[in-house]
Amino acid sequence: MDCNPAYGGQGMPKALAFPIMEMQSSANVAWSMYPGLSHGAYSAIHAHGSDEQKATYLPKLVSGEWTGTMCLTEPHCGTDLGLLKTRAEPNDDGSYRITGTKIFISAGEHDLSDNIIHLVLARLPDAPKDVKGISLFIVPKFHADGRRNGVYCGSPGTQNGHQGQRHGGA
Repeated sequence: MDCNPAYGGQGMPKALAFPIMEMQSSANVAWSMYPGLSHGAYSAIHAHGSDEQKATYLPKLVSGEWTGTMCLTEPHCGTDLGLLKTRAEPNDDGSYRITGTKIFISAGEHDLSDNIIHLVLARLPDAPKDVKGISLFIVPKFHADGRRNGVYCGSPGTQNGHQGQRHGGA
């Protein structure tokens, strides 16, 4: 309801959208995480994504054709993001190869939508070691052209190698 009409939303105030989100949570808190996490991905991309990223991801997130996640932490660091080890290596085409392991990825794998958009925290090779060196990357399960990305959800300790687009600052 409160998403930008340019991307298929209604542009309503958050004060009107919040009661709907509350009703969804009251009806089924587990299911309500899917639209809630998708809205979080929408909000991050809307605030910090490039125009191309917004055009690619926001209409599908708003319509519910695609859903979003937030990869919360890594097995070794918990809430101390300064210990983050996930790496982002630039590719010649402007994308990034992301390598690392994340845990607690709510809505990370399902068949409720055509695509799953992961927001992944990672460091560039020249980034500072503290939290100021962390960047946020959009890592879709499927690229916009339909090709399967290398990201996958597995058991703890598995290594992921996937391609993403940087959004936001370092």
